[in-house]
Amino acid sequence: MKTTSLRARITTGLLLYAAVLSAALIAAGTFLNARHERLVWMSLLGDVMVRDLRAAHLPAGGVNPPKVRLIDLDSPAAASLPADVRRLGPGLYDDFDPENLPYAVLVKDVQGHRMAALIDISTERAQERRLAYLLDAVIVAGLALLMVATWWLAGRLLRPVSCLVDSVHALDPSRREQRLVPGYRLAETKALETAFNAYLQRLDGFVLREREFIDTASHELRTPISVISGAAQVLGAEPLTVDGRRALQRIRLTTEAMRDTLAALLHLAKEPSSLAALTPLALESWLPDLIADYWPLLDGRPLTLEVGPIEPAAVRVTSAIAAMIFGNLLRNAIEHTQAGHLEVSLRDGVFSIDSHGETLDAAAVARLYRSLALAEVGRVHGAGLGLYLVRQLCERLGWVLRYAHNEAGELQVRLDLHLRNEGGPEPTTN
Repeated sequence: MKTTSLRARITTGLLLYAAVLSAALIAAGTFLNARHERLVWMSLLGDVMVRDLRAAHLPAGGVNPPKVRLIDLDSPAAASLPADVRRLGPGLYDDFDPENLPYAVLVKDVQGHRMAALIDISTERAQERRLAYLLDAVIVAGLALLMVATWWLAGRLLRPVSCLVDSVHALDPSRREQRLVPGYRLAETKALETAFNAYLQRLDGFVLREREFIDTASHELRTPISVISGAAQVLGAEPLTVDGRRALQRIRLTTEAMRDTLAALLHLAKEPSSLAALTPLALESWLPDLIADYWPLLDGRPLTLEVGPIEPAAVRVTSAIAAMIFGNLLRNAIEHTQAGHLEVSLRDGVFSIDSHGETLDAAAVARLYRSLALAEVGRVHGAGLGLYLVRQLCERLGWVLRYAHNEAGELQVRLDLHLRNEGGPEPTTN
């Protein structure tokens, strides 16, 4: 297939437009000049014919009377002329309208007399106006035709680019080894197609390496977690001291946290999909059990945990992902509250954690908001992994997380699950 250049097409189109426009201007100028020249010759030759016929004492017949008058402006015969004409000095006046009567006047000083040749150009003026209207109509029609031609030409020039964009949109990101179908005639579009196909080839290699790493990491990380979890279950059946039981409980919590973190990482590594296939998770029965798992973190601290109203609510998310989000928020609240008590509640689709008692000092508030800011920027900038994952998961689920502290310096956490928008579209996940 022959390849053409977009630059060549644009240049050819502009040259063609310039040629058509030049030809139209030349044709219009030639037509107007011919019309004007015809009027001049008819007026001049008609006056000569009338003068010669009168000199030969022959009847003028159907010939129009002469338009040129010769008169002495200093004689009484000029009294019938407008005052503006009688005051003219020597010279040519071709744009003169005394008393709305268009004249062309030539005045010369002949032996002390101002001799004037006057010609009535009202017919020529009327013809000029008609030609001006015709020229205006031609210009308007030309501009309209130019707009239509420009729109059509731009559409033809951009059609290959539009086809390329449609081909890119038609690619399925879940499938590998996809390429744009070659066959573009424009050299610029063909260069884009070649570059994009080369990029897709490099991207396929990158995605393949990422998938292999995720699969390998998932297997290698789940195995030791399962071993630790199994060992903890075996130890739970043995008689242990109070300190041993407390240490075993921390091992269990850490193992579950690692399992949830791994599930969250794998969840974020996958392409979002519809939540319709997931079974709704009833938070009113699930949350109390999750909160109970964090009671051991309060041992030995002047801090209490109070569970407020837990209203019925259901979200389409796996229990592992929910534990990652709610558990991380609860653990951060416990770590940032030195003394007093925490109140956890779920009202009107909003999960809340409020601290009461000892307030956060300026340094603690600064550390908290620094970690939040880093979590919003990204993990590579040093944010804590747990808070970063919570941010990413909430964004994936369409939930809104807000951290704040009141005037007394008490921590307030709000997680809006958007359960009030029952008619809205559901978020997507895997």
